[in-house]
Amino acid sequence: MEMTAQRRRGPRVDLDVREVLLDAAEELFGTEGVDAVSLRSVARAGGVAPAALTHHFPTKRDLLDAVVKRRGEEVAEAIRARLAALQGRDDLTTRELVEAVLMPFVEAVNADPVRAIHWLRIVITIALNGDEIVAGMVAGDGDIADLFTAAATGVPDLPPNAVELRAPIAMFSMLTALATADLGGYGRPIGAAGIDPEFVDQLALFTSSGLRAS
Repeated sequence: MEMTAQRRRGPRVDLDVREVLLDAAEELFGTEGVDAVSLRSVARAGGVAPAALTHHFPTKRDLLDAVVKRRGEEVAEAIRARLAALQGRDDLTTRELVEAVLMPFVEAVNADPVRAIHWLRIVITIALNGDEIVAGMVAGDGDIADLFTAAATGVPDLPPNAVELRAPIAMFSMLTALATADLGGYGRPIGAAGIDPEFVDQLALFTSSGLRAS
């Protein structure tokens, strides 16, 4: 009689446990809020034992750090590259300055619309609280805030308070709008193909106009 092969107990080798856990945490943190999510609930969503989670991420803070940096380091590097390319010019427009920050986030969303929106919500929430995870990415290898300020000097007739006072308001408002583009209030300008280019265009226009207004 043919015997049915028994599945041997042990660690799964048919998936990348770390990536599965990051995906699960990203979704839960992005939809329910970081404070509301436990390590146990992330392990459950990832289909692994709690011990498997703590093997990769001993604390919730470790997990949050990994979730944010998985996409964030690439986005931050792209922003640095765009801002660096603007240095030394004296004919910049506010639109160019705004797009240097906005477009790397748009590209991340277009590459992975559902998950990247969850990620962006996490980033916005903890950034508004001054979390050191985001602060570390902004500083990184070439401080994004310093690069932005330096580039802004190349925008003719930019109001004196535009960078110091308006820029944080403008950028957080812009990225919050992007992070909630899947909600009904904006008409859900996001789908499987990514974010509607017209929505991005209007978001950049609105932000740059506010930054420049006198």
